[in-house]
Amino acid sequence: MARVLLLSPTWRLVTAALVALGLLTLPTYLLALILLPPVPPIVMIRSFLLGTALPLCMAWGMMRAFAGSLAVRDGELALRRGDLEMVVPCTAIAGVRPWWIALPAPGLSLRLHDGRNVPLGVAFDDPLPPLDALATFGIDTTGARHHPSLTRAATRPRRPWWGAALKFGVLGILPASLLFYTHQHIAYGGPFGQYYLESPRAYFTSFAQYWATTAILLLSYASLWRTAAELIVWTIAAITPSHTQSTRNAVETLCALAYYAGVPAMLAFRYLAD
Repeated sequence: MARVLLLSPTWRLVTAALVALGLLTLPTYLLALILLPPVPPIVMIRSFLLGTALPLCMAWGMMRAFAGSLAVRDGELALRRGDLEMVVPCTAIAGVRPWWIALPAPGLSLRLHDGRNVPLGVAFDDPLPPLDALATFGIDTTGARHHPSLTRAATRPRRPWWGAALKFGVLGILPASLLFYTHQHIAYGGPFGQYYLESPRAYFTSFAQYWATTAILLLSYASLWRTAAELIVWTIAAITPSHTQSTRNAVETLCALAYYAGVPAMLAFRYLAD
């Protein structure tokens, strides 16, 4: 049995639109920092919550609601989720059609011999378990395994949910503290100037805003590298599938260097330039 998402065409469109909106807004925060006059922290935080976090959280909730399973037993394909169960004879399935646009996740449609598709699309994080389950009963999955969208997805590292919180939230405290320390010296004449001149509440509120803004900018910066990396992997998967894994290894190393070495280097350059 493989854990999957079971989406009707309508709900796939809605969920994909929410994911696309959240992902497309990610790079804009860094671009706004470069191209626009200084953006107040509260404005950036509000924009992030409404433009990025809200649609992605809505999409996550929908995907939780549409989570189900795919299993092949006794020559029948069983698609189950909380509100429905659909059983399709494997002999009625002519093949699988991967989605070219992997939103809200990589997935595929099941094509029947009469030319129609099974009403539910199947989306997943890792394409190999559902493809293996389908291939067990003679359904041809060879073409799907070499499709660039699924080949890219198969090589993508699986990271725990807390990895992003550690990478952007916890590690973001370090550059946020440096920027906040500088702000306190410039605006209040010392590291605790605001604490004594205004109030502890104002002081810690300012730090929280600096930390949240820094985390957003780090996420925005990483999203630019991630977008480029995924496009490169997809292109290589389409041209020379045998090189997809080596390309994935290279771009993951590059993204790690750009973040863990690039961010400190940019901060150092910024302070040394002054």
